[in-house]
Amino acid sequence: MSVYTRGSVKTLLLVESHPPTREHLTGVLSQAGYTVRAVGEPGSAMEHFVADNPGVVVMSVDMPRLDGAHVGHLIRNYSLGARVPIVAIDKGHLGRARGVAALVDLKVNAYVADPLKPGELVGKIQSLAAASEQNAAPLKGLLAMLVRPAVLSGDLKGFPLPALLVSLYRLRRDGVLVVAHRDLTRRVFFAQGSAVNYDSSARQDALPNYLLQRQVLTEAQAERVVQALGTGLRIGAALNEAGVEAAGEELLHLLRDYTMDRLAQVIGMREGRYAFYPGDEFQSEVATVETPALAPILDGARRAMPLKTLAAPLRTHQGEFPVRTSDFGKDLGALGLNTEDLKIAMQINGRIALRDLLAHGRGDLRRGYSLMWFLRLVGDLGFSQTPVAQGPGEVAVVPDIIAPRKRKALPAETAASLREESVRIITGSYFRCLGLDITAEAEAVERAYQELATRFHPDSYAEFDTSEMKDLLDSVQEKLSAAYRVLAVEEKRKAYLQYLVSRVDVGRATTVNVDAELMLRRGEAALKRKQYRSAIIHFEEAVTLNPQEPEYYSYLAWVTFLAGVGPQEDRARAAQKVLRKALALNPYLERALIISAIIDSEMSDESSARKKLLKVLELNPHSQLAKAALRKVGR
Repeated sequence: MSVYTRGSVKTLLLVESHPPTREHLTGVLSQAGYTVRAVGEPGSAMEHFVADNPGVVVMSVDMPRLDGAHVGHLIRNYSLGARVPIVAIDKGHLGRARGVAALVDLKVNAYVADPLKPGELVGKIQSLAAASEQNAAPLKGLLAMLVRPAVLSGDLKGFPLPALLVSLYRLRRDGVLVVAHRDLTRRVFFAQGSAVNYDSSARQDALPNYLLQRQVLTEAQAERVVQALGTGLRIGAALNEAGVEAAGEELLHLLRDYTMDRLAQVIGMREGRYAFYPGDEFQSEVATVETPALAPILDGARRAMPLKTLAAPLRTHQGEFPVRTSDFGKDLGALGLNTEDLKIAMQINGRIALRDLLAHGRGDLRRGYSLMWFLRLVGDLGFSQTPVAQGPGEVAVVPDIIAPRKRKALPAETAASLREESVRIITGSYFRCLGLDITAEAEAVERAYQELATRFHPDSYAEFDTSEMKDLLDSVQEKLSAAYRVLAVEEKRKAYLQYLVSRVDVGRATTVNVDAELMLRRGEAALKRKQYRSAIIHFEEAVTLNPQEPEYYSYLAWVTFLAGVGPQEDRARAAQKVLRKALALNPYLERALIISAIIDSEMSDESSARKKLLKVLELNPHSQLAKAALRKVGR
């Protein structure tokens, strides 16, 4: 595959976690004529690779792993990743080169031990690009579209996709919208400005799982559909293969609902990158359905966007009179409004002030704001400084008046639940108030904040009288906003974690390393899911980041015994070796002694196991885990 050219400039992705090296190489490669996308984190690397479609990847051998996989593996597993030249760079310039042995299974095209050695890296890239140009086979269909430069691309922060979808609809564009976040890739296919299909690299995001959730398929049928789709069958044939009778209008209805639901999910994303690739060649490979082009925008906004984002463009129009434009009737089919939204839209007659329409009209405040925001975005809503005449000859136009709605009393059960949850939020840590584990990242923080802020906002109970709870709900909003401001930013989140962990472990002998603690928690989560390989990788990383913390070795030893390399005897020896490191740091470490005893017991050395467990009980007579292990050994 050739290096893609925009004019005379070639696009290159540089993946390097060491900032000084990354900065230096960015300058060197830019001077060599490349447009460099430089990133220092594996999730960002995949986002840029999928969305920016680079012609060459320069990748550091020692990049941190993403969910247990090296970024090189993730690139090669992507649909176009097999054709892209990858140059692996090492740390020879820092005296820390890992050597060619570190490249096993990465499938790179070249290796440079010292990327700062003059001329070597650029020379390797140029020779690979030339060879790839000569050997490149012509692509067809969807792949041919994806190797073209994207006509639009960017970051998902700030919700750029709603305006993009309006533009695609107005211009009747054909093409593929690619959205990437970390190692997740989602693609939405458009024909004449409307979404006609969707696919995802995540199994839980795919059509079979959607049909399983809708109870159209059983778990066994969903698995058969996945296997059938993997052989290249279309969805109708795959469903028949699984014994599900769905054809004609019924099948089209399912595909339409699925496409609209997943597109609404995409519209609400604010982490990752997007790119739009023009063309219609995908239609020979992808089943297509007709959908109301604009409807997913409103659905996605209501799912993910905070009320303040929806209200901001309308703030200056509060005293004006909203009126439907002439395009409203033309767009009605594409808008896909439900009955409740149509009732609100019919009240937009140019004679009711926006503030009155939102406060006293049909629907709650969030529904009203989101609909007004949506209609304004697509160009179907305008504003007049004065009431609009309804017919010819009307001289004095008087605004319509909507009487304030009488609010009902908040149900006792709802009020009690809100008070109880409010106290938990106000008194808890930032993680606890959002209902998150300390391993939660920005996307999870965003999702939890939006859900809770909406739930505890007075506007969510617009038909009820919440005056008695106003101060409490305001305090909840303040706490949630503070938690979001801290946890949504990586640097602030790590600083807060450092503070949090230091408070919990006041008597801890070793210095707290937040990154190591996060790796430990992720390893624990993987262990619970029985994803042993991923657990080993996370525990090893925790030990590397903080080799003076004995508890980390205990976890690593246990998963080594469960799922290390070789037969049980070899795994037991390897695990005991790791435990000796833990006990060298703390000879009285309870977890390490109990794990060592359990391993002895599994290897039929009950005498040694009993001695170790009795030692634990001597130190801590109340250790329930040691007592349980001793009972098992005694049997």
